Amino acid sequence: MKNLNKLSILAFSSLLVLSSCETTELDLTVNPNALNPAQASTDLFINNIQEDFASFVDNMGDVGARLTRVAYLGGDRMYRDNYSPGSFSGSWASAYQGMMEDIRLMNVLAAENGLTYYIGMGQVFEAYILLTLVDYFGDVPYTEALQGSDNLNPAADSGQSVYNAAIGLLDSAISNFNSGGATPQYDMYYGGNAAGWIKAANSIKKRAYLNLGDYSSYNAITNYITDSADDFEFKWGTNAINPDTRHPIYRYNYSNTGAGDYQSNWMMDRLMKGRNGERDPRILYLYYRNVSETPGADGPPNEVQIECSTPGYYIEPHRVAYGLYCVLPEGYWGRDHGNDEGIPPDGFERTLAGIFPAGGAYDDLSFGGLGAGDGAAGQGVTPIVANSWMHFMNAEVAVMTGGDPTTETLAGIRSHMNKVDDIPGAPAMDQAAIDAYIANFATEWTAASTLDGKLELWAEEFWITQRGNGIDAYNSYRRNGYPKNLQPMVEPDPGPFPVSMWYPQNYAANNSNVSQKSDLTQRVFWNTNGPAVD
Repeated sequence: MKNLNKLSILAFSSLLVLSSCETTELDLTVNPNALNPAQASTDLFINNIQEDFASFVDNMGDVGARLTRVAYLGGDRMYRDNYSPGSFSGSWASAYQGMMEDIRLMNVLAAENGLTYYIGMGQVFEAYILLTLVDYFGDVPYTEALQGSDNLNPAADSGQSVYNAAIGLLDSAISNFNSGGATPQYDMYYGGNAAGWIKAANSIKKRAYLNLGDYSSYNAITNYITDSADDFEFKWGTNAINPDTRHPIYRYNYSNTGAGDYQSNWMMDRLMKGRNGERDPRILYLYYRNVSETPGADGPPNEVQIECSTPGYYIEPHRVAYGLYCVLPEGYWGRDHGNDEGIPPDGFERTLAGIFPAGGAYDDLSFGGLGAGDGAAGQGVTPIVANSWMHFMNAEVAVMTGGDPTTETLAGIRSHMNKVDDIPGAPAMDQAAIDAYIANFATEWTAASTLDGKLELWAEEFWITQRGNGIDAYNSYRRNGYPKNLQPMVEPDPGPFPVSMWYPQNYAANNSNVSQKSDLTQRVFWNTNGPAVD
């Protein structure tokens, strides 16, 4: 049973505050206002960790999604300036001062009471966190971290060694889940099902081996997520305050002043075009249109709301050559990759995130100008590892080992479509439409006579499944450079695509063992291929 009442759980867990000191260092000294380990319990610890983990995945996944056009990247026309070191300070503090410190303290209590299930959960969370930190930043502290005032300047371990440690944590987690033991009062991910956690741990290991290029180890793991019922995901609630349990994407899409974000024109265009002229049926679930027409496309130009919709507006030649710029028709009101224009009064006209995965509204063609509380009120999901993703990863490994990726690619599309179709609060997806879309994809796939053409199709479909968590889209793009036919940045020369992120400000500025990166071209250790520079 994974569909638990998150409202009561999050309200309960919010009683626990174990973020150590409000500091920009990894000092982890005692906070006099927080519970200390003697006052805390394993259930309070694990509740807090589970909630913080979902937020960490959402924050890091949002960065990956925006860089890869799964979501809209705005703020600056230059890649290196879209994210600053300060952008990651919160996630960094949550990882070290929050979750990993909570896990360390919880383990003391859990070990005393034989609570191996709790320890296993913490090990899965910690492994995923460590892998993600390496994937985004490169070398990060591990062996010298979490030592409190004994070491305020922990040195970074190599990315390779942290990866090895994370894989070791996953092996230990599997052993702990196999040993039985009491389960938490609230297991927000698998409802006390150890078999689900074991599949999640093995799936995360497979992700790591794929990045490492260790295909034999990848293929050797057979007990992983092979059914959407076992997806590793967090289900959000509908409470708006004290605490806010709604999906984070919902929060900045559905407000009393309208949408606080734009949707990616590239992604919406991909879904509109579909396959062989057959529109992707997922589009009505992934997006909700507030209006039926878009200025400059199939509606009258509106210079105030969409400046580029007016006749004579200068569009850079590289964008014209690509063929997708400024506006989409039918009310799909989004923005191009890297559009850094100001914010016009269009909050109730912009396209919103839909019912999947954000818990927004299903697009029933009502064009309602929706706001706070509308749709599914934020009761969406944050995917962490999905069955559909495993199919696409299997397809990639098949290519790298001389196999045929066709079956796994088609299975990945169908798995994701069925997942979207199962979201509560929306009408059932027409099965004939699903079959037609997959049949048309198969036609395009067959017509793509080269492996390059097939990988382009594979990557586009993989990225559609990344709505809600773009970490694996970002990793995939750096591994193989697909898809290649991506909407360019608005800026003709935006600089190189970031193959790693700035070190967080609270780490780089306060740790004497760290030097901030000079640019974002430093690859993480496993990224030996990488994308072409945009």
